[in-house]
Amino acid sequence: MIEIPVLLLLLGIGFYWHNQMQAMDAVRFAAKQATVQYNWAFLDDSVMQKLIRIKPYQGKLAMYREFQFEFSDTEAKRHKGAVIHHGKKVVEVKFYHDSGIIDLK
Repeated sequence: MIEIPVLLLLLGIGFYWHNQMQAMDAVRFAAKQATVQYNWAFLDDSVMQKLIRIKPYQGKLAMYREFQFEFSDTEAKRHKGAVIHHGKKVVEVKFYHDSGIIDLK
């Protein structure tokens, strides 16, 4: 009788892992494209997850994730950026630059 709950738990973990990897790939691609748009460098080709929640999105519950990344401008300074991924798509990219916050929606 214990096999069914263990199997369901393993399936849930597998689904979460697959969903997380898809989200990280989408966020990494969006951050890279946004930095290229400004002729900046996307540093380390990596993003770091800062927050994960379950929030409503278009009438359904969906995973809400916030990621952080670093980029470099033409002056070779390191700056931070943020990407919000909600409901299987990237909804916002922000750059925290010396000239202010640049928000791409």
